[in-house]
Amino acid sequence: MPKLLSVFMLSAILLVGGAAYSQDAIGTFAGTPTDSEFALINGWKAFLLEQGAPDASRYTADVPFSFMCGDRSSRDWLKLDDAQVTLGDWQDGVRRSVLSWRDEQTSIVCEVTLEDYQNYPAFQYTVRLRNDGSENSGRIHDFKALDFRWNRADTTLPVLYRSQGSDSRNDDFMFVGEDMRKSMWVHHRNVRMDSANNAAFRKALNSSLFDSDDRPSATWLPFFNYRTGPDGLIVALGWNGGWFAEFNHHGNGDTDISAGQERLNTVLYPGEAIRSPLVMLMYWQGEVGHAQNMFRRFMLAHNHPQEDGAPALTPICRNSWGGTPTAEHLRAIKEIVDMEFDYDCYWIDAGWYGQGKDPCPNVFQGDWGSTVGDWRVNPTRHPDTLKPIADALAEANMKFLLWFETERAVAGVPSTVEHPEWYLRQGGGDASQAGAGESLLLNLGDPDAREWLTKTIGDILVENNITWYREDFNMVPNPYWNAHDAEDRIGMTEMRFVEGLYQFWDDLRARIPGLMIDNCASGGRRLELETLKRSIVLWRTDYNCFPYLTTEITQSHTFGIAHWIPANSTSPFITKIDDYHCRSALSSGAVLSSDEFGQTKADPETVSWVKERVAEAKRARPYFYGDFYPFTQGNWSDDAWLAYMMWLPEEESGLVVAFRRAKSPVAALTVELQPIDPEKTYMIEDVDSGEIVTALGKDIRDGFTIRADTPRTSKLIYITVAR
Repeated sequence: MPKLLSVFMLSAILLVGGAAYSQDAIGTFAGTPTDSEFALINGWKAFLLEQGAPDASRYTADVPFSFMCGDRSSRDWLKLDDAQVTLGDWQDGVRRSVLSWRDEQTSIVCEVTLEDYQNYPAFQYTVRLRNDGSENSGRIHDFKALDFRWNRADTTLPVLYRSQGSDSRNDDFMFVGEDMRKSMWVHHRNVRMDSANNAAFRKALNSSLFDSDDRPSATWLPFFNYRTGPDGLIVALGWNGGWFAEFNHHGNGDTDISAGQERLNTVLYPGEAIRSPLVMLMYWQGEVGHAQNMFRRFMLAHNHPQEDGAPALTPICRNSWGGTPTAEHLRAIKEIVDMEFDYDCYWIDAGWYGQGKDPCPNVFQGDWGSTVGDWRVNPTRHPDTLKPIADALAEANMKFLLWFETERAVAGVPSTVEHPEWYLRQGGGDASQAGAGESLLLNLGDPDAREWLTKTIGDILVENNITWYREDFNMVPNPYWNAHDAEDRIGMTEMRFVEGLYQFWDDLRARIPGLMIDNCASGGRRLELETLKRSIVLWRTDYNCFPYLTTEITQSHTFGIAHWIPANSTSPFITKIDDYHCRSALSSGAVLSSDEFGQTKADPETVSWVKERVAEAKRARPYFYGDFYPFTQGNWSDDAWLAYMMWLPEEESGLVVAFRRAKSPVAALTVELQPIDPEKTYMIEDVDSGEIVTALGKDIRDGFTIRADTPRTSKLIYITVAR
């Protein structure tokens, strides 16, 4: 019988390096929008869609984008009171409306598709330009998908919050806030993210394989929270190419914010159209933590794959290597069944394809990298194709994940020989002249190439009952795109490729209902609105590819990415029984097995322990789809704590995750449990001790203590309202 205890209540309050942002008021981190937040955003939308009165004291009284056609600026002719507006109907809380204009002087038609939401103070839009004339247009340039001024609410200087991208570094996803001033005396500051500034940033770190990597989330995530005193804006982008974003604070609280495709200067042929990156704006008031949770909820609702009317769950996976022969896979699947492991998905990585006859035992040996693009099942490793594996998985009621890297092909594989016109070379020129082993880029902007790829990959997925399509992308495409642009068509190869990628994924999902896409790209380098609405990142960073990773850094990665992307996973890279190490990778999903590619070790102790970790990950998974409450900074210091809580508001239930690092001299961390109702009673379960106690909300809300009596200890604590 649970009893009231004060074991979780200590009088001392421990501060661990401060918090990532302030936690001044009870409940302010909850992700529920407020009426006042809706008031501003609804007024802004009414101004854009219905010629309502703008709040010119806060935002530019004009459309929030701009472009040039030759010497003519869209600001000269594109006026809201001239727009042709088609208001959409509300469907499932979303309304899609269209605004359009035509300029007689340039023959440019501008069309904006704007989505707004009943349940969130936000809107998203894409701008499309079409040449409606009979001749080539003037050069389209300075196309800013976002271009407006945001004014602060009071005299507070703005703060820009953002997260670093995924580059296999210690500081991947690190959530940082920066004052938008140069010093105490100089109150203006300009922050611009583009290829030149990103390259300088990467070189200064001196910790990356690539000095320049323009994949969309390699250096910075394309998500930003701009705080202006008591409120702010979240800005997010969807573009799977090279983007720029700029926050130019003038020093008086007014900031010009702009973003778009970085490299675009092109004529449009008669009837030809181009599009902008997808832009999202969300208004918030109160605390940054509230804003981040509201964004998390919005992402799950509107920029995340759905399954059975709810956000799709990230699977708990057993990974394996594709170069492993079929017989070994069948043995592993039988072992999973016999030992009653509760995996969702069986993951086969690279090495299953090509015609090589030599062994391909792991990622460091074999031909898996040199046969990319030859999407024929390898007859030596899998003489009966992958069908026996697919059948065994179907019988075991497990989903099947299969690795591809479809946009890269090595010169010499059949498709590069038969259709060199489909491929791009890094230095330009004819792909038929590519040297042996040279990596080529399949041009998804070519309709014939995309049609071939869609059929080829779709056939493999259907024939083998593949339910998770894993898309890797281990190359930086921008030099390939740039080398194939004509002088008067700068940015168009990228434009058509990006559109083609989205179309390819959409066509696969249309052909195979229920297909899920794992968005890898060297581990998390394609995280943007458009790909995230179509996919889930099951391998968020390549930092976790090797056994010499630092456990505490994996913890900080989880902490950082949680601010923006609720659904993600990685592997702790298990080499021994170690709860602390394994829990460092706890997230909405997990890749769990007891050595590099999933062959469970036979000793009973290891088997039992891995089974417990799988069950633990499954139980924890729903909580990572809830609100995120950080208790510490997202640090990886070995003398500190890292702790946070995930909270499900509808269930009134939460999971506290805490790590006392190896050199921390502090045995207890006392935190504030914001969502707790002081008038209710809660069940508190310590997973490690198995102890379950009850406590009054008023006794734990303002001072809940997590104890870890020995260093290098992890704690999982469930807190649920007693019903």
